[in-house]
Amino acid sequence: MEMRARESVYMSEDLTRAIAPYAAALHDAFLHSHCSVCFRKLPSQPPCAVSCMMCCSVRYCSSDCSSSDRQVHLSSGECCFFADHIKRASPSFLAEGTSDLRSALRLLYLLEMRGLVSSDSVNQATRIGGLSASGIGEAMGEGGEIAERILEGSMLMSSARKMRTQTSVVSANGLTVETVALWAVMINSVAVQISEGRNLGIAIYGPGFSWFNHSCSPNASYRFVLAPCDEDYVSDKSEYSAVPASKEVAVDEWHAWQFEDDSTHALGKYGPRVVVRCMKPINKGDEVCITYIDLLQTREARHSDLWSNYKFICSCKRCTSSPESYVDLLLNELEFTRGCCFVSSNRGFE
Repeated sequence: MEMRARESVYMSEDLTRAIAPYAAALHDAFLHSHCSVCFRKLPSQPPCAVSCMMCCSVRYCSSDCSSSDRQVHLSSGECCFFADHIKRASPSFLAEGTSDLRSALRLLYLLEMRGLVSSDSVNQATRIGGLSASGIGEAMGEGGEIAERILEGSMLMSSARKMRTQTSVVSANGLTVETVALWAVMINSVAVQISEGRNLGIAIYGPGFSWFNHSCSPNASYRFVLAPCDEDYVSDKSEYSAVPASKEVAVDEWHAWQFEDDSTHALGKYGPRVVVRCMKPINKGDEVCITYIDLLQTREARHSDLWSNYKFICSCKRCTSSPESYVDLLLNELEFTRGCCFVSSNRGFE
């Protein structure tokens, strides 16, 4: 799956509308200071923030945000998780935060309610609701902290979800729908940073954003915008300038695209939106790529990050150039210098 330019575009042009998220969740540290729906800072003066009366763990800046989120919060199992199942989580799991688990609960509920979860989502474990879930086999096979987090998180999700469903779909390879959804969140979610410059939480967007591939030499970037208060958002962009390109599009992926065009889904009115913008001129038909990682790293460090978090190795022009680009040669030199300084400083303690 990839995104290509529908038409030639100039530098700094927006390539997409402001895309609403499938699901989003504040990081634990911001649950009591920011609205769990629109991510705005809660008012310090009346009218006071509205809290969930059952778990008292999520807060909203207005009755509109509270009303829009009530069904998802309760029916996804997030409320039950806060009220009871969070007590069952290990200290190491809680130390990393629960935003990925809560986003996965919300995502799974939303996809199930719209018929975007099929048996193939679990049996093939490659896509769920148009989102990539590939690499889960490698992640589980390698073991380690990521595999442990997936296992514990999916069990906590399953327990919290039993308040509304008594069945759990399990595939022949032992994966549950909760496992696949949690992994999809881990590899598709992006950190939401607004004007405060802080990472407030994470959000998962549909194919209109998630199908942008990575490059270590990207030609596009993205930014976040908050929905206008107390009014419907109307985009000033009539159509996408970047469109999907794929040899085959599965039925659930096609439905996901249709669903994304409907701005009335769960967080469509209030959730943090993402906009993709080109960083350089792009010709019609060229692939549009963003970056998933910090690019001011050596090639080895970039590949390590990509494999650890996404289970692929980049083969973009920058990564395959020989000799390496000037930027990478400089980064290698800096890394070598840091290593020498580290060794030298350690010798001072001998």
